[in-house]
Amino acid sequence: MTWTLASITARQLLGRRRGLLLVLLALVPVGLALLYRFASGDDDSRPVEFAPDLIERVVVALVLPLAALVFGTAALGAEIEDGTAVYLLATPVERWRIVLVKVVTAAAVTVALVMPATLLTAFIVLGASDEHGLAVGFAIAVTVGAVAYCAVFVALSAFTSRALIAGLGYVFVWETFATGIFQGTRWASIREYTLGVADLVSSAPPAAFAADLDGGVALIAATGVSVVAYALGVRFLSRFEIGERT
Repeated sequence: MTWTLASITARQLLGRRRGLLLVLLALVPVGLALLYRFASGDDDSRPVEFAPDLIERVVVALVLPLAALVFGTAALGAEIEDGTAVYLLATPVERWRIVLVKVVTAAAVTVALVMPATLLTAFIVLGASDEHGLAVGFAIAVTVGAVAYCAVFVALSAFTSRALIAGLGYVFVWETFATGIFQGTRWASIREYTLGVADLVSSAPPAAFAADLDGGVALIAATGVSVVAYALGVRFLSRFEIGERT
């Protein structure tokens, strides 16, 4: 039953037009990396600074959260909205298992989209000279970030029918503006956790890339957010009744 639920969820997430739009979005950093490579010529000596900047500003700040938001809210929210969640909840499958499958599937689909874009972008800019492990660092970081984002957005979709709007508010209002203005709020940003993990894994010099959060703290925080969001998602789904959501 678990594998069946996962395969059905994956088909739901990948079988709609939004999948194509997100693939096009994931190609944006790759295209920018190609422009950089062809425009800079052979005399540019700072790809180690450009690569993390491009990945941070486009992949981590835009592609990753949007992909996780769309897939995370749709993994459970789409079934709730079209009424098929009634049949799912009528099965003997435990609520914790349903939420776990939804989070894992949404995160896996998100990683399958974002990780290739991350690796391709780094490879195009850096070539074979990635001595600081930036490609691997960011690849691992976006995986951690995808799990945290998807756990939050799946829980949000179990709580409210306006999960997509609330998620957009978190991504573009909180993570983009609030954390940029008030540095003390960065401890509550999954984006900052992602960058912290990338900094922890890679060995890039501070002049090229340095996260605002300590890598160890970022990893612990991302894990904690994922676990808490998952627990809340199970609680919300356990108390869920059709027609009572706001």
